[in-house]
Order: sequence, then structure tokens, then C-alpha cells
Amino acid sequence: MAEYQLTDTEIVIRTEDGASIPNDPANRDRVEYEEWLEEGGVPDPYVPPEPAEQVPTPEQQVLFDHENRLRSQEGLPPMTVEDFVESKKL
Repeated sequence: MAEYQLTDTEIVIRTEDGASIPNDPANRDRVEYEEWLEEGGVPDPYVPPEPAEQVPTPEQQVLFDHENRLRSQEGLPPMTVEDFVESKKL
């Protein structure tokens, strides 16, 4: 683990304490970071967060249950939550 980590913006994270260092040449932490880079330091790359699991809202859950009751009465297989959300663009 390097002393710094890149983000998806111009802000750099100092891994020691999680401090956000803005891209401001007047900021002493940024000056230290730039010096560290000049000395050959290599920051850890940006790692995007894992996408959050889609959890249906209570309203979506009621509609989903209703849709599957109707499908059951029509002799159709039940929908998955993902298919239902995609089909309704909720």
C-alpha cells in the first residue's frame, strides 16, 4: 500500500489517515504529495467502489408481488426483481 491513493477526481487520499488532499498548490499537504511524487513515489490507483445491490423500495415490492400474483393466475412464470425493475423502469 502506497502513502497516497488516487481518486476519480483531482483529490488525492493520504492512506495514513484518510485525509483528502485537494489539487491546490498552496496546500502544504499537496506540496508534500508533489515532492513525494518527484522522489519516485507511486500512488495506489483509483479503485471504483463495488456497485450497490439494488434493493426494491416498499412500493416496488408491492407492485412486484402484485405482478407475480397476476402472472401466476395467467399461468406465467414469476419475474425476478431485476427483470421487474428493468421492465417498469422504476
